[in-house]
Amino acid sequence: MNFFLRPLITMAFVLTPSLFSQANNLFRQSMIQQLQETRKCFSCNLSGVNFSGKNLQGIDLQSANLQGANLKNANLRYANLEWADIRDANLQGADLTGANLKNTLLTDTNLQKANLEASNLEGTDLRNANLSHANLIKSSKNNDIQGLNSVNLCETVLPNGIISGRCNQLPNS
Repeated sequence: MNFFLRPLITMAFVLTPSLFSQANNLFRQSMIQQLQETRKCFSCNLSGVNFSGKNLQGIDLQSANLQGANLKNANLRYANLEWADIRDANLQGADLTGANLKNTLLTDTNLQKANLEASNLEGTDLRNANLSHANLIKSSKNNDIQGLNSVNLCETVLPNGIISGRCNQLPNS
């Protein structure tokens, strides 16, 4: 009896990680399909997803996990990203005009040349973010962006319309 069970148990241990990986991919695909159909995906795990250049205008990704996502040149105008985790993501050249980024984690995020005009940045964590050449005009905030020494504000248009001259090199720049 033991002779027959041993190979089956070994096979189960070998196949289990592969089955979990396939199940995770199917689950992620269903979230992306839901997002495409409803334009909403509350608390979705979309970490590492590639939405580069996509039109996501008005999308609701409240509390979503977008860690490491590629959102380069994406249209996120008026998107709801409140409480989202967007750490280590690429938002270079993204249009976030009027987006709700309240309490969003943007730590270590590349926001070079991003348009954040009239966006809500209240409670947003921008530590080590690269905002060089970004547009923050009329964006609301509850903290002093200029006071964050780890943020790259080289040639950034600040909420008051003044262009920052403070340039510093960050790991993700």
